Amino acid sequence: MTAQPIGLGEPRAQVCARELRRLRALARIASPQELAEAEEAARAEELDALEAAGRTGELSDQQARQILGVPARRGDEEYLTADEVRRRLALPR
Repeated sequence: MTAQPIGLGEPRAQVCARELRRLRALARIASPQELAEAEEAARAEELDALEAAGRTGELSDQQARQILGVPARRGDEEYLTADEVRRRLALPR
């Protein structure tokens, strides 16, 4: 099984069909709380990978908010730093 990049220059990934079926089954039987925790962990890993590659400066505010699951900027709201977003979402630094 081959996955296409989903954005931000993310590399393609190859996953064996058996592993893909296992992940889909886990997603079907997981509780809403477990799914939310998995999404939060995935966001943290994505941010960590971007930081490790030195690519966080390439992100627009909108892209960063999307990755982190933070609502779009409204009105005169100030921009958030990565540290502030991590604090608000209780993500590890």
